[in-house]
Amino acid sequence: MRTEKRTRSIRIKDLKTIYLEELRRRCFDCLGEALQRGTVLPGELEETVWDYYRKTAPSLQEFYSRYTPEWEVFYEHEQLLPSDFLDFLYRMQAAFRKRYSLAELDVAYYIERLERLPLLSPERKLLQELFLDKWHRLLTTKEYDYQYHHIGSLCEGFVLLDKQNGLKTVADVTGSRVRWLLLNRPELYRRIVPYEKAMEQNRHIRELVRVLGKHSKGEKRSFDPLGGVREEQLVRHAIRSDIEGITLGNDLNHLLPVEYCYLTDEALRSVFMQKFVEKRLQVFDSRSAEDSSVLQKGRKPVSGQGPFVVCLDTSGSMQGKREILAKSALLAVAKLVDGTHRKCYVINFAEDIHCMLIKDLRADFPLLADFLNYRFNGGTNMVPALKEAVRLIQTNGWHRSDVVMISDFEMPPVGDELMKQIMGIKHRDTSFYALVFGSRPEMDYLSICDRTWEMEIPLSAR
Repeated sequence: MRTEKRTRSIRIKDLKTIYLEELRRRCFDCLGEALQRGTVLPGELEETVWDYYRKTAPSLQEFYSRYTPEWEVFYEHEQLLPSDFLDFLYRMQAAFRKRYSLAELDVAYYIERLERLPLLSPERKLLQELFLDKWHRLLTTKEYDYQYHHIGSLCEGFVLLDKQNGLKTVADVTGSRVRWLLLNRPELYRRIVPYEKAMEQNRHIRELVRVLGKHSKGEKRSFDPLGGVREEQLVRHAIRSDIEGITLGNDLNHLLPVEYCYLTDEALRSVFMQKFVEKRLQVFDSRSAEDSSVLQKGRKPVSGQGPFVVCLDTSGSMQGKREILAKSALLAVAKLVDGTHRKCYVINFAEDIHCMLIKDLRADFPLLADFLNYRFNGGTNMVPALKEAVRLIQTNGWHRSDVVMISDFEMPPVGDELMKQIMGIKHRDTSFYALVFGSRPEMDYLSICDRTWEMEIPLSAR
């Protein structure tokens, strides 16, 4: 006689773990080439996967309950007496026929066999258990297949894995760093992608990017010591003892003992990992706190060079085709931030100047996108922009910077004092480049450049 209880083998917690692992596997396999090229960073993909998982995982509960009525019927009648069990089969014959074929579960056969056996015979009880075991296996398989089908549908519905649109989307969106960053911003995607296409098609912009990228190769790079944590912080972190309560987080040094139980139990380990990623582990809280502004994950490379400084003419004379190419050039320089680990300091000038610092392309992309949607207008005065560039390089010690000037350069020449300052930073390994849009540029500006490119624009396109 059977003593152990037949249990429902698929649980919602297990389904969520299986779903997350399957979603991650498919995404990392699908985007393997993009990850190798650096178009997509692993941490970004992980975050994108988790965002989609959090939005879609609740639907597993809905699908999980599809077979609940049948499971309830199974457990309600699992312990019936032999006489009552035969009555149950009589009543459920029609229901079984709808759910299972004769090859799967022939109820009439079991009814006939049970009728022939004595009521209290061991053979009758054994036949009853055989029927229940077979029904349990069939129901488990049916639910298992259905749940996996739903998990597959959820994965295929992800924008990166959508079979109907996904392959095209992957090739298009992850074909470049910018398109990947715009993946979840369709309203910006339509506005920004034209600038990227113009950037890719213009040979002078491509050459500028090549020169700037080449200038960054072979540089000396350092790494943040101890992953960005100073020694005194490590000491304070290790000796915090002013506990004043309990909070949520993922600090493994201050876990409550109950959380270690989840980690050590194989069945609960997935719960621990999910809470760790979501920063929902129970940890001791204290009055002292670290300065998290200087903490960094891992050993991040730090460039030994100064930033890219882009002086961009946003005056009215740069409207039209010039504006599109100028914005495309800025986008091209900004894209170098990820690959070179250098900052990009943008100085927009017309009658006044407006400055913007791009340290992380992904985090600062909204600022860049806002600018790329800005319309050019007003008069021209490049002197404040050059003064700001000189001040920045001198005061921050960024002597190994690359200054890119984008303008028609149809303006008064540079004053002697400013020219002297410019030559001073040039002697300290600062390079100047220019994209020239005007037909009558002031040569004072071009004379300080290591290289210039004349942006030919047909009169009809201006």
